[in-house]
Amino acid sequence: MKTIMYKKNEHIHFMGIGGIGMSGIAKILIKQGYRVSGCDSLIDQSAVKELLDLGAIIAPHHQHQICSDPSIDTLVHTSAVLKTHPEIIAARDRAIPVILRATMLAEIMRTKYSIAVAGSHGKTTTSSLLAHLLLQAKLDPTIIVGGHIHCIGTNAVSGNGPLLVAEADESDRSFLQLPKTFSIVTNIDLEHLETYKDFTDIKNTFLQFMSQIPFYGCNVICLDDAGIQEIIPQLVTPFVTYGTNDQADFQARNVTLLEDGSTFDLLDKKRNQLLGSMSISLPGIHNVLNATGVITLALHLGVPLETIKNALSSFTGVDRRFTSKGITKRHGALIFDDYGHHPLEIHHTLQVARKKAHEKLVVVFQPHRFTRTKHLWDDFVNLFATHAIDELIITDIFPASEQPIDGITSQRLVAEIKAKNPNLSIFYYPFDVDGQEIKNHLDKILQNNYLVLLQGAGKANKIAKDLLS
Repeated sequence: MKTIMYKKNEHIHFMGIGGIGMSGIAKILIKQGYRVSGCDSLIDQSAVKELLDLGAIIAPHHQHQICSDPSIDTLVHTSAVLKTHPEIIAARDRAIPVILRATMLAEIMRTKYSIAVAGSHGKTTTSSLLAHLLLQAKLDPTIIVGGHIHCIGTNAVSGNGPLLVAEADESDRSFLQLPKTFSIVTNIDLEHLETYKDFTDIKNTFLQFMSQIPFYGCNVICLDDAGIQEIIPQLVTPFVTYGTNDQADFQARNVTLLEDGSTFDLLDKKRNQLLGSMSISLPGIHNVLNATGVITLALHLGVPLETIKNALSSFTGVDRRFTSKGITKRHGALIFDDYGHHPLEIHHTLQVARKKAHEKLVVVFQPHRFTRTKHLWDDFVNLFATHAIDELIITDIFPASEQPIDGITSQRLVAEIKAKNPNLSIFYYPFDVDGQEIKNHLDKILQNNYLVLLQGAGKANKIAKDLLS
């Protein structure tokens, strides 16, 4: 077994262990032989159950006796946890290391030839597709991604091969800590303005991220993206480009977007060679680009083309990325769940949903973070006012540990969308513990073959279970 730390650091405790980023790291450490404990208020979520099955000890809330176990050697937390939290203060009083999630991920990545998948959007799907491909290629990779991959039923795998695939989170700049040999960068967009000053700051940070690649590594970057195009002249580390752009090194040509997938031809521009037709079960142009980035890196790693094609066609997606939850027994309506919370992500999902919906499209949207809603306010208004949605429900903003901002409310958002498009059927309902008012409204309007899209990174997707029962 290859360890990542001195043996004395053998009991590691995670605050918020059920989070998708934390749980993957915890699973890897358990597989490597470390004692793992944690706490999480959502004790019934699948990630927690999986960790319990692996032997983790998990408390249902903070400051439980499990959290103060004197045998804990290291405390891991996310950047959302305040330094004044009692558990952090107690750990510092005991003089044990208190580290960020990204710091622990970096230690795991140091032991492998690591691939960091970054970008404002699409990194979970891209890293999951790459992970699936490397598994299909029998390369036995280590995998730590931000979503449950349907093909393998988890978000983390401890492999014995030399490669590691990790999703690189830019939200708090912590992806700059991650040691990597290769990267895929899907796009650079105006996002996480609670961390960054402006778009220039975001672009410069991604440039710094890509500049950390060693001379024997490679950045795989999407040439369709304007933000990436702007920083390419300053990039001095090795890179290869992909996209539908006719200047890209690897190009998706003759793209066909289907209801349940996409097909395209792949061109190797440098060799002026068509590499054949590719088929993926993921709909939308954004997923064509994600797949093209994965193909580009896989070819760079020497994966045979036939293996790549087979892996693309057998990939079944990631949880909460336009995921079918089922059909309501009462109405015969289709329920889909999507994690996207940025206007561009939602735009792509709405295009897919509109193509999939044979009857009316009903969208339930929960904005995520007060800061995001404030900074991208006009984008949200324009997005929902101009898309072909038959009925739109907006519920309260999911705070994600943020404090409310005066004037930034879902009620006001509904009013401005309605003012811009008076013909849109739009409603505001508060989000209580079980979303009962939303469920009551849906129960009245849903009919056979309607498509309900539960959109956002908050908790509105939890109503799916009740709708289906």
